[in-house]
This record gives sequence, C-alpha cells and structure tokens, in this order.
Amino acid sequence: MTLYCTYFDQRYLDRGLAMIRSLRAVDPEARVAVLCLTASCEEALVGLREPGVTLIGLADFERRNLDLLMLKSERTPRDYPFAFPSCLMVSLLSEVEPGEIVTYLDADLLFYSSPQPIFRAMDNGSVGLIGHRHHWWSKRLEKYGRTNVGWVSFRCDETGRAAAQWWRERCIEWCAAYLDGDRFAEQKYLDHMQQKFPRIVEIMHPGANIGPWNICRHSIARGATGTLSVDSSFPLIFVHFSGVREAGPNVWLCSNLSYLGPFSRTVRNELYRPYLRLLKSIRTELGGLPEEPTPDLRGSPPARRYRMRWLLRMAGWLAGHYVSVR
Repeated sequence: MTLYCTYFDQRYLDRGLAMIRSLRAVDPEARVAVLCLTASCEEALVGLREPGVTLIGLADFERRNLDLLMLKSERTPRDYPFAFPSCLMVSLLSEVEPGEIVTYLDADLLFYSSPQPIFRAMDNGSVGLIGHRHHWWSKRLEKYGRTNVGWVSFRCDETGRAAAQWWRERCIEWCAAYLDGDRFAEQKYLDHMQQKFPRIVEIMHPGANIGPWNICRHSIARGATGTLSVDSSFPLIFVHFSGVREAGPNVWLCSNLSYLGPFSRTVRNELYRPYLRLLKSIRTELGGLPEEPTPDLRGSPPARRYRMRWLLRMAGWLAGHYVSVR
C-alpha cells in the first residue's frame, strides 16, 4: 500500500486534478494527500469531493512544522515551497502503518498505466528515486541533480524514516533555486542521500518519468491495443510535463527546446495535445481557475535569466515547439 502526496495552488489546480485523476484511473485505490497552498485551491477541491483525496490546509501544515514557518519571512516566495515535499514526507510517514510507502508526486505529471512496476522495483528497498536519465545534450544539467523530484518514495521503516528526516533537515537548513556548491533546491540532496543511506533503489523503468530532459533517449509509440509504449517493450507509466507555459488563449509553449528534446508528431499529438486538452476541459468544469492575490511562488528571475527565458520562448515559437488547443 502507498499513500501519495503533492502540493499546488489555484494556478496549478487543473494540472493537479489531471495528475490525481489519471493516477486513480490506473490505480483506483490510490489515496492522495494534497497540501493546498491557497484558500481558493482548498475551497475548489472541497467542492469537487475527489474520491481518495485528503486535503491539508497550508496554515495547519505550518503550525505542525514551526521550524518551516520560521523560514517564511527569510526565504523568497519561490524558495519557501521547496521544503514542502520533505516536510510532507516526514509528517505522513508518522501516520501510515509500518512497511507502507509514502510517495511524493509533482503536480504536472500524467499517468498512463499502473505504477506497480515502480513499486516492484523497490520491493526490497526503503527509498525509491527516479533519475533524470539525461540525454547527451542535457547531461550538463546534472550539476542540478541526477535525481528528479517528480517522484520520490519512502517506506515506513527505519531507513526510510531516517532518510526522509535527513532530507527534511537539509531543506530546513538551506534550500534555494540556485547552485550553492553541491546543493540545489531540494533536488540535489537526493543525490547525496544515495551515498549516505542503504537500501535506496534507483528506478530504471524507461516508462517512468518521461520528460523533456530524456525524451531523446526513448521512442514512444501507440501499440495495436491502443496503449502507449516506450522503446517498443515497456508500458508508458507517466510523463512529466515540466515547463509547459501558457503563451496565449489556447496556445501553450513546451520546454523540450531547452533540452534539445524532439517535438515530433507523436510527441505533439499523443502526449502534449491530449494533456493540454485535458487541462482545458478541467478548466471548463471549474468555470475557470480560481483567482486569488497570492505571491508568485516562482519568484522574479534576475534580468539575465528573464532575457534567456524570452529568447527560449522566441526560439520555441520558431522551432514549432508550441501546441494549439481548440
């Protein structure tokens, strides 16, 4: 048995719902704890009454993690949430039965088949991590972490609890969105964890955590049964739609260009377009995303980074790395 957890605010409500619903479509018994970062996000989820979903309010979460709350005025709105996954993990591990697994998921995932191959792979492990599996061009980005935070699993045993607690302590100690020696946000700590603790399993399944940083390494196709497969032999478990940005009404730019990832007809029509149509349908169901004046959790990038982001967007347009959804 596993308990999943995630966090998002009203701006990611459509993505979070898409992730949760796709997970429960392939694992109907899945239980998901959602840390709601804003009141409007929590109110919307209360109204939807999603099966298997438990809601955690941010104020309650901070009261139970006072050392985290003390950092709120010291850290930027972008950096503060980086400590949430580790704090969520430690908190939830104290509530589950021995031997159960707690798994953190990013909100921008979408599931296509059962995650059981991942849990089978960590059958004898206490921690399950999934690497970026960078292709040759994006390997330069390994300085930010070989391991991706999109999926992180901890078993409720001595090693799992100790590793989660160590991760939490490091994130409370320092956690920011820039390289500081051998540290970067909450992500780089996972690389060090593999060197520090036993019984850590790196999940190598090709269908787990397909993203713009590794899509060059894999071929994706729809088989005779209608299901998507990876490298002709493995079921596609989940895709990490990282870096997808709304560029205008019904138009989205994708981040594949940042990694020199391909944007083939299959990638566009079998992955991105159905995902973005799903987000659009959820927004229609909600009557639009709730509005709430909250700090931008992404923060304000430095001018140089802003210029690079603008150049990448322009390059994305020119390269055709955008999707129109009508």
